[in-house]
Formats: sequence, structure tokens, C-alpha cells
Amino acid sequence: MKLYDIHHIPRKVTGLHGNFGCVTFDEFDQLTSVHVNSMDELFLASGYSRNVALYDINSGKRLQVFTDMHRGHINVVKFANHSPSIFATSSFDHDVKMWDLRQKPIHPCFTVSSSRGNVMVCFSPDDQYILASAVDNEVVIFTQ
Repeated sequence: MKLYDIHHIPRKVTGLHGNFGCVTFDEFDQLTSVHVNSMDELFLASGYSRNVALYDINSGKRLQVFTDMHRGHINVVKFANHSPSIFATSSFDHDVKMWDLRQKPIHPCFTVSSSRGNVMVCFSPDDQYILASAVDNEVVIFTQ
């Protein structure tokens, strides 16, 4: 994974091989989703596994890998819009879970299930609701 600072990329680049304003992060196998927290300090990565990795944007280091957060692979991981330590995960295991980094995410703060495997999750603009969509066009709004 690479993060580029668009303010340090020359206006005219002949190829995508340059590393202008680029930070390279440790690999996350079969990546499907990344999301940055509201303070622009951390980001999460998920993929075709039951794990989520936490990265520090400034240092470029992977801080932690949270394992077995779901029974199936995690399609999407999203931070809350206003709380930099709160995030949600959605999985084909039918569950949507909310986690808090301050509590060492071993157990979710909140769990709800859909009738089908979940493909997306996000927070409402005020973080009061979680929107999840599942296979076969099932869309549900959950309150915390």
C-alpha cells in the first residue's frame, strides 16, 4: 500500500513509477477496504480475511493486526465521522460490528446481524446510525 501527498507530485509525471511524496506501508493481503480516522492520524485496512490492520499515517508503520474479528472475511471497515477511535466492520458472516480502539478491540461494542452477507457499512453524518447493505439489495439502518 502506498499513500501519496498530491502536493509533492510534480504536475507532469511521465509514468506512475515515481515515489514523489509517497509513503509505503506494510502489505495487507487481498485488500478490499481502507479508511482514515477523523484526525487523519490512523487508517484501517481489511480484505479477504477475518483480520483488520491498524496503521499510523505519519510514521508509515503498521501498529497492530486485530485477528478473527468476524467468522467470514471483512468486506468493509469504516471509521466514525467524529470519533477517531470508533470503527465498524461488515462481513459475509451476516454481522455488522462496531469497535472502539480505546478498548483494545477484542469484543465489539455493538453487533447486529443481517439476513444475508454484508457488503458495505458506513456511519450517518452525525454518527447516530450505521447503514449496512447486504447481498440481494438488503439495506438496513441500525441505531447504536
